[in-house]
Amino acid sequence: MFNSFFFVFPITTLVNQKKEGPMKTVFGAYNNFRVGVKLAMGFGLILLMAAIIMLSGINGFRNIDAYSQKSIISNNINSYLEEARRERLRFQYTHDYAAINKNGELLNKMTQSLNVAQTMKWDADTRILLDKIIQSGKEYNVARENLISASQKRDAVGQKLSQDTIGKVIDTLRGQFDAATLPAELRLEFMYINEGLSDIKDTAHELTLIPSAETEAALRKALSTAQHAITQALSKYSAEQQAWLNQAWQLFATYNGDITLYMAAYQEENAASQRMADIALVLNQSATQLYQTQLDKVDNITRQSQYEQWIIGLAIIALGVLMAWRITLQLTRPLRQSLSLAERIAQGDLTASITVTRKDELGQLMSAMNAMNHKLRDMIGTIREGVSNVASAASEIAAGNTDLSSRTEQQSAAVVETAASMEQLTSTVKQNADNAHHASQLAADASGNATKGGQIVTNVVSTMNEIATSSRRISEITSVINGIAFQTNILALNAAVEAARAGEQGRGFAVVAGEVRNLAQRSAQAAKEIETLIGESVTRVNTGSTQVESAGKTMDEIIRSIAHVHDIMGEIASASDEQSRGINQISNAIAEMDATTQQNAALVEESSAAANSLEEQAQALEQAVSIFRLGHDDSHRPTRSAHKPGAVGAKKPLMLAGTGAGARSGNDEWESF
Repeated sequence: MFNSFFFVFPITTLVNQKKEGPMKTVFGAYNNFRVGVKLAMGFGLILLMAAIIMLSGINGFRNIDAYSQKSIISNNINSYLEEARRERLRFQYTHDYAAINKNGELLNKMTQSLNVAQTMKWDADTRILLDKIIQSGKEYNVARENLISASQKRDAVGQKLSQDTIGKVIDTLRGQFDAATLPAELRLEFMYINEGLSDIKDTAHELTLIPSAETEAALRKALSTAQHAITQALSKYSAEQQAWLNQAWQLFATYNGDITLYMAAYQEENAASQRMADIALVLNQSATQLYQTQLDKVDNITRQSQYEQWIIGLAIIALGVLMAWRITLQLTRPLRQSLSLAERIAQGDLTASITVTRKDELGQLMSAMNAMNHKLRDMIGTIREGVSNVASAASEIAAGNTDLSSRTEQQSAAVVETAASMEQLTSTVKQNADNAHHASQLAADASGNATKGGQIVTNVVSTMNEIATSSRRISEITSVINGIAFQTNILALNAAVEAARAGEQGRGFAVVAGEVRNLAQRSAQAAKEIETLIGESVTRVNTGSTQVESAGKTMDEIIRSIAHVHDIMGEIASASDEQSRGINQISNAIAEMDATTQQNAALVEESSAAANSLEEQAQALEQAVSIFRLGHDDSHRPTRSAHKPGAVGAKKPLMLAGTGAGARSGNDEWESF
């Protein structure tokens, strides 16, 4: 049982190994077991320990019970033999056949116990001893039968020597001889004969009780004395009395042969009794040895069971303590490491890192905590960088919006100047119309010059149409700028919202910031186109002014040449009125563009304010995430580059109509934005 215990638990031998490699392999594999498996192993081990103790106890009790049964049988055999010995001795001294029959019954019970014992499992030595008892029992039965036969023979011979037989002879003889009627000398002889017969009776009785050579000799002497007395007195009695004496004597004469037979039967009985006693001695010794052996074995198996219980109990306790220590260590160590890592994360320290070699739930927990720490560290670093970039971009957007606001104001001023120039142009056209009315009388003399002047006026009209077309494009582009500015405002508001959520949606802010930059670029491009178109409009207006001046000179020549062509000049005056109305429309469009530009300036200011708020929120977010320590990454934290917005270009007033100088574009300022 003890060996099987250590065969079932080879781990106890593994614990005692001195080589570290196999131990690491065993415990490494154990580390990868799931917590449920470890707990199942622990509780299973406890149950197995209880089962081992129970099985060991049951096995010990079974062994004790088996040896106890054998001890009981051995004790029964010994008891039966002891009682049989007493009955045998009682029979030898009393010749009471009830005793020898009782002896036989006890021997039968002993034989039954031996038969039961033969069905049991015995060791080799005990089996030899048991076979010896069985063989001795058989010999004892043979000796018993011999003793019974010899005793019966002795009793049969002894019956002839019994007091009853001799007493009957003496009583019969006494009845035949009346001492009172006998003569005195015969009376004395009869007394001698009677005394001799009585002596034979007593000695024969003594011989049957205590057979010995001395008693045999005394009985033979008594027979000889009685024979001599009868022989001496036989002739003195009557014939009838002599017949009775001879009959009595013949009876006693057979005593010598009976004595010989009796002593022979006695010797045979004595030999059978001695043989039976010798066999009984061996049998008793063997039975006693068997009983003592079983008692010793019961004692030994009891002590062995106790030792096994102690050894198994101590081994199981040691193994249980080892498994409890190992399971506790397996559960508490990773929990302490995970708790330490969680506490450091809670304190904002993300520099910690743990090495995980386990694959169970606790190892997965440690891996998850470690991965969470690394991802949180990367995320905080990314957030820091994103927040810094957002703050920098917001600062740049604010500066750009400020710059754009300044440029929009400049553009508004230029539009105002353009409107003033158009008003002057309108006044000039009206004046030309008046002059045309005054010169209508001179038109007749200078029809050719009038034709030339008409062509010039046609060119002026075409130029003014182009100006109108450009103005319409300016209006469309201004609408685009207005839409872009509106979308920019919406995106700026979204950027502010995203900044508030930057802790979890930093990437959304990056998208919004990208859209802001795209819209800003589109706004810049539209602004560039506006500036270009305005420049073209100014150029065309200047060209128109030049042409109008040329037309004016021509008209002067026409007035001087065709003063009398009133009708034609009337038409010219009418055309001038139409031109004046077109220029008024252009002036109205420019006024509307000026209002739109003012609105754009206001929207740009609002966008600048929103960008400033976004920058403040980004700074607050950056300060919020600064509580986390990222180790060596802290030294590489992205720094916000100071934005240096491009200098606002000096306002360049537009050339008024009639100056002849083209407006200069500001592409360099727009590109800097």
